Amino acid sequence: MSSDPISHWQPDVRSAPALAQRLDRLAMRLLPAGLTALVAILLAAPTGIPGAIALIPGLAMASVFFWSVWRPASMSVPVVFCLGLLLDLIGFAPLGVTAFAFLLLHGTAVHMRFGLMRLNFITLWLTFTLLESGVCWLAWFLVSSLSFRIMPTAPVIFECMLTAGIYPPFAALGNWAHRKLSNPEPQL
Repeated sequence: MSSDPISHWQPDVRSAPALAQRLDRLAMRLLPAGLTALVAILLAAPTGIPGAIALIPGLAMASVFFWSVWRPASMSVPVVFCLGLLLDLIGFAPLGVTAFAFLLLHGTAVHMRFGLMRLNFITLWLTFTLLESGVCWLAWFLVSSLSFRIMPTAPVIFECMLTAGIYPPFAALGNWAHRKLSNPEPQL
């Protein structure tokens, strides 16, 4: 055995990231979903702001769609499921309805991800509007089926229009955050 420490040095062997680096990557990965959950909880709080609760589903759907397309590691399946359950608890919906609808939105966005990334903003917005409308009507159908009565359709139409209107400012903010935050995606 040689006493020279340099003789054992292997340049191809990479060291594992330190604990602080792993915690930083985890925090960056959970930041979009954590902020979405925090905003949903703050909007659901009794602040007296008129219409604040109506913004929650639209903001959550915009967040799930945006981050599923641009950083799917930040909006993974367990995170989307937990976010949907949180919205069910906040909105007093049957448990699992929003989680199921959000998982379908996430799966569609991730499946179409590379095609969606090439679209211009208007086409991407129209695609989001179609998908979120499908999610809203699916949730309406599931709630109607589970309650054994047809629920009113006016709130669903309002939610579809509000969510479509929320997406452009959310996408602008998301694009800014996407560029400013370090990317937790594994580098190839």
